[in-house]
Amino acid sequence: MRATVEVVSLHTDGSRGLPGAPVRRHLDSIFVVHEVAATRADTVHAALARAALARTAGDRFPDVVGPRLVELGGGRAPQVPELIASLQADSVVLAGPETWWLPRALRSVRPGTRLVSLPLLGDDPVGDLPQLRPLMTEVDGVGVLSRAEMRHVAPRESVPGRPETTELPEVTELDVAFPVNRSAADSKLVGMRAFGRSVVLMTGFPAGSPGTAHAPGHDYVRQALGPVAVAEVGLDRWLISDREKQLEIPVRPSRPNLWRLLRNAEVCLDLRPQGLVSRETLESLLLGTPVVVPEGTVAAEYAERSNGGLWYRNYQELFDAGKAIVDNRLLRTRLGEQGRAWAERVHGDQGRFSEQAARLALA
Repeated sequence: MRATVEVVSLHTDGSRGLPGAPVRRHLDSIFVVHEVAATRADTVHAALARAALARTAGDRFPDVVGPRLVELGGGRAPQVPELIASLQADSVVLAGPETWWLPRALRSVRPGTRLVSLPLLGDDPVGDLPQLRPLMTEVDGVGVLSRAEMRHVAPRESVPGRPETTELPEVTELDVAFPVNRSAADSKLVGMRAFGRSVVLMTGFPAGSPGTAHAPGHDYVRQALGPVAVAEVGLDRWLISDREKQLEIPVRPSRPNLWRLLRNAEVCLDLRPQGLVSRETLESLLLGTPVVVPEGTVAAEYAERSNGGLWYRNYQELFDAGKAIVDNRLLRTRLGEQGRAWAERVHGDQGRFSEQAARLALA
């Protein structure tokens, strides 16, 4: 399928002025981009509100907090519906929870246009709030990136005020595919040969990512896992140590260099809060390296579906799982083979992923 694509980008950081400011239009690679100033996201207050409401994993937020939480997410821009209508598109793809208000607005100015949403909610409990239901019910198609996200979409039949005879949108699970250069990953990084067997401890990647975690000391990790080197992947620097020496890995933190670390490690222990797709988990599985990831996350979903890793609720379970993999070569090999086979089959085909996305958008 072929289509001309134009992008309307909602800026919620105030960098494009106040809502209603003139739209900026430019060419970004092959796409025309329309940059629009939207209401600002208040990430600090949103995080505080979530923390105050959080109880246990899997809990729903009270419906009464919905209006405030979506307001803190920002994204409203009064000129966007008319702007999109002026583009006379055959299909409009809404991406992200900030676009929850657009389905109804677009129907009023551009009836008959195919509306598709990518809610991009992952396992975020905010996805169950009534204010976000338009992204699942008032569109023609919904694309989800994981089974965790599918759970937000599944209970459509219980939407208050929706007639039972109303046709529900189609839902497509998109198998996001990432390219991994295995040939490049086979070579070890500079300085790594002196350390022998190693485990990767993910605490922050990529640079600028909000997904960071406090790292336990390397001595503590070795005490729990045994005599292996610990390669810590942080935001700004990567550090490897064993019982005798320590080295700041002299390479630029980059994805190809991460592949080299993962490919030559016994296991990847991930301490970070997980994102929508948990890309590094998929990359580790594609490289045949088992993972240990936080329970209840999209990463844990991958580990369970692939039989390529384990998941944990606390540090004790993290290190128990890591030690079981490090100490048992047969288990390590089996997890690596199973994880790689599943990841290649489901998330290793970029052509199939592109076809899925095109069918969803263009029907």
